[in-house]
Amino acid sequence: MKGTKEKLIEAAVVALNRDESATIEQIANVAGVTRRTIHRCFNDRNTLVEECKQTMLRVCNLKMTEAYHSSEQPAVQIENMFYAALEVGVQYSFVKKLFKRNQYTDLGNNHEVAYDDVKANWFRLVELLQQQGAIDRKLSIPWIYNLFGGMVDIAIEAQQAGDVARNDIKKFSWTSFKGSIGLH
Repeated sequence: MKGTKEKLIEAAVVALNRDESATIEQIANVAGVTRRTIHRCFNDRNTLVEECKQTMLRVCNLKMTEAYHSSEQPAVQIENMFYAALEVGVQYSFVKKLFKRNQYTDLGNNHEVAYDDVKANWFRLVELLQQQGAIDRKLSIPWIYNLFGGMVDIAIEAQQAGDVARNDIKKFSWTSFKGSIGLH
């Protein structure tokens, strides 16, 4: 069973994913608690945001690293990394937004460095797949990376809106991403 702090972090990630400037009051509403409950666990909003960041980095790094090591075949690895990103959807989106704002030269702690390693592994996979002719070489790797993240965001939005059956989201999003980069 999750503790109060973990539930507050999850609610904060949801609220901050919707609106990066979400207030403590808005986060409390998402969590279904009072503002005072949040302040019992976190000194201020910045502390809560930093705790969210560290927690989500751990979750995302673990899942993406497991997916990367799940196979020796690059096409399978990239597919499994895509599914891992979908599995941790909101967390992945949150981490991605954080790192869009930060410069990689500013990275300091181990979880942030691990995120950079996961991204570097992902870039190497795409480069290898392009060298093998499995992915269209006309597309730059940063472009493909943005497509990857964008497809995860679309899947999250579709799931939250209820527009697509939950069971179809994984299949539809992978098929769309794979087709967009010419992966065969």
